[in-house]
Amino acid sequence: MSLAVAVLTLKPVFNDRRDPEVYFSLSRQALAPRSLTTGGPPGNLFTTYPVLTNPDMSTSFREIVDLAVPMVHLDTPVYPGYPQPLRTTFSTLRDNGYESYVWTFVEHTSTHVDAPVHMVAGGTPVDKMPLSHYIGNGVVLDFSKKPKRFQIRRADVEKALRATGRAKEVGRGWIVLFHLDYTSKGKTPDWMEHPDITKEAADYLIGLGVEAVGIDAPGPDHSPFEAHRTFLPKDVVIFENLNNLDKLVGKDFLFVGTPIALAGGTAGICRPVALVR
Repeated sequence: MSLAVAVLTLKPVFNDRRDPEVYFSLSRQALAPRSLTTGGPPGNLFTTYPVLTNPDMSTSFREIVDLAVPMVHLDTPVYPGYPQPLRTTFSTLRDNGYESYVWTFVEHTSTHVDAPVHMVAGGTPVDKMPLSHYIGNGVVLDFSKKPKRFQIRRADVEKALRATGRAKEVGRGWIVLFHLDYTSKGKTPDWMEHPDITKEAADYLIGLGVEAVGIDAPGPDHSPFEAHRTFLPKDVVIFENLNNLDKLVGKDFLFVGTPIALAGGTAGICRPVALVR
């Protein structure tokens, strides 16, 4: 595929798919770095690289799948009781010479990731979680044909994992995504009728050592939020309102879902992507 990539080309190196750390070899294409702040030699805290145009990605990823739901001014599916995201104009090209906006929204709007502090007193905020919880090998479990409010139990997860052919691989360094197909129902009464991940299923995934879970629904559960209260105390973060998971069923991919670094945030909006191998 042909694509413009800024800063660097990412080529994941995994000696073992169960490895908890995600490593990248940086293809610098013999380009000398320059300081972001001073334009001087390498060695400062931040460096940047010239844009690499149309690199050959045939040896790394075959496809990039966007997993985010766009945040739209006053027209975004939101959790019951939450306000709609609001965009107001801060400056204009005509009056200031540049266009910019002020956005107001709840942290848990559109595609985002819940941090432990969301439901754990003294828990880790979104900006302090190790990045390995946001980036890892991904696998999609297909529950898209299940009825409303279906209770996903351990046996269901085990069966779905076996169906992917990766049951013996999934563990540390992995992010497990649940395809329920409820993002497509975002503007219908059925949106909040999604299946739940039960406590026993959550405990099973925690026992495997996964870094995160994700779901194409407003959440992994309903009140009293058993999945949240099981995953988050164990530092398993939760991606909500994902999109396009149907495009990843049966595929081998790297999940990249780093959120905005809101200091002390209970969640962070993000635009996750799947880099399909």
